[in-house]
Amino acid sequence: MSTFRTKRALGLGLAALALGTVTACAADPSGPGADGDTTLTFGVDGTVPSIDPVLADNSTVDQSVVPMYESLVDYDPDGTLQGRLATDWTVAEDAHSVTFTLRDGAAFHDGAPVTAEDVKYTFDRAKALGVGVAQFLSDYESAEVVSDTEIKINLLSPSSLFLGGLAKVYIVNSALVEKNAGDDQGQSWLASNEAGSGPYTLDDFKPNRQIIFSRYDDFTGAVNEDAPEKIVYRLIPESSTQREEMLAGNIDVADGIEPQDLQAVLEQDQLTSVELAKAQGLYVYFNTQRAPFDDPKVREGIRHAYDYQAHVATILGGHGSVASGVAPAVMDCRPEIAPFEQDLDQARTLLSDLAASGKELTLAYQSVFAEQADAATALQSVLRDLGVTVKLKTVDYPTYIESLGAITTTPDMAVIWDNPPTPDVGSLLTTRYHSKFRETSTNFGQYADPEIDELLDRANAMGDDDARCEIYEEVEQRLVDDSASMPVADEVTTVVVPKTVSGVELYPAHTGYMPQTYKIED
Repeated sequence: MSTFRTKRALGLGLAALALGTVTACAADPSGPGADGDTTLTFGVDGTVPSIDPVLADNSTVDQSVVPMYESLVDYDPDGTLQGRLATDWTVAEDAHSVTFTLRDGAAFHDGAPVTAEDVKYTFDRAKALGVGVAQFLSDYESAEVVSDTEIKINLLSPSSLFLGGLAKVYIVNSALVEKNAGDDQGQSWLASNEAGSGPYTLDDFKPNRQIIFSRYDDFTGAVNEDAPEKIVYRLIPESSTQREEMLAGNIDVADGIEPQDLQAVLEQDQLTSVELAKAQGLYVYFNTQRAPFDDPKVREGIRHAYDYQAHVATILGGHGSVASGVAPAVMDCRPEIAPFEQDLDQARTLLSDLAASGKELTLAYQSVFAEQADAATALQSVLRDLGVTVKLKTVDYPTYIESLGAITTTPDMAVIWDNPPTPDVGSLLTTRYHSKFRETSTNFGQYADPEIDELLDRANAMGDDDARCEIYEEVEQRLVDDSASMPVADEVTTVVVPKTVSGVELYPAHTGYMPQTYKIED
């Protein structure tokens, strides 16, 4: 089982970088593959209406654009931050700017060189659009082009989270995007076209159905010699459909086959599996700014009502563990909190007034995912027994994210998978619980607490990693005490692959596939 720890990620905060220049190792796993016409077909458990990389905060979009684009930096499987387009970077003594040097010879798929102007354009575009990866640029103020291969990024304030967040900010070909900018800064064009410099080019994109990539033989990054010549994504959200398509030989790789469907697949002699303990879990998020969930006692009552142990044993079939905090168990900087347990007597006491009011609650979930549907039904059932009426509402992910744009449209409760944007726990705590991200696509519970904000701001500006950890642990304990959200279970993802395929590893900034790292053996 592959895991990652994040203490090393914290070590690349302000303190380490302030020592001077960091030079990237030649560790980029991306690259063209072996000779011959090899194709690897992946079943992808999500929907992708757009492949604009500005939306790569969404894990399904991220895994759809990562073959075609490069970021300045990214995390390796062991949690170390490495250069991709950037070969080195230097943080100013006052930590208010970072200067990057770009890789010599880096080029976009149309042959144009990747320059500092493209980096500036990418950052400015994301900041102006204010969606998706703009959350990772909240401390970005401006960029100064020093030369074609050198750029200085100015920050509004020192931030230990800034560098790690750049793993999700993919650099676009500014001339190509500007040529097709239209009246929406290229969003319509990039929704179905690409402007990247990565190891694969786009052959075909059918929204929510299929994406086909071809190896880019002129890629200038480090090379995976055994990568497939073509990669096909088939977008199949339903576990049972992925199972049947794999049994029929129509897909080669799948990570969305849920426990109840796995046994039939793994009985096939030509297939094997790799378990990845991802920093991902199932959560219930409350709309904390609207009654009745503006009352911490109601939130606590809902938390006590759920049977977590039955969830892991029955719904997950043992492929996971009961949550023990707001951050997934594989992350560092977590306080000692016992796994959550059901307490129906406490739940009944805390929810008595809500039950007496007769108020009907709404619980949103994605019906295409069996775990979410089963959890929603289980929570509805136990709350019914406690006298609380819950109406289930099916949503797709884009609709749910859109609903977060206003407190009034955010559902009372939502069952959703969630994962940290980067291996640094501060990225999870800040985007999910800092009030500056209310009414955006990241603060799922519209949570706001001035004391939490102050603690996060202080920790994120620190260069002392041990001190940061202490503050993050305090924040996490406070969030649990306040029932700010309801963590249910930590996930283990089973990736099913042919026995001739290797290179299945977890890249901690990307919870989905990194297909360019897969190797096809003879």
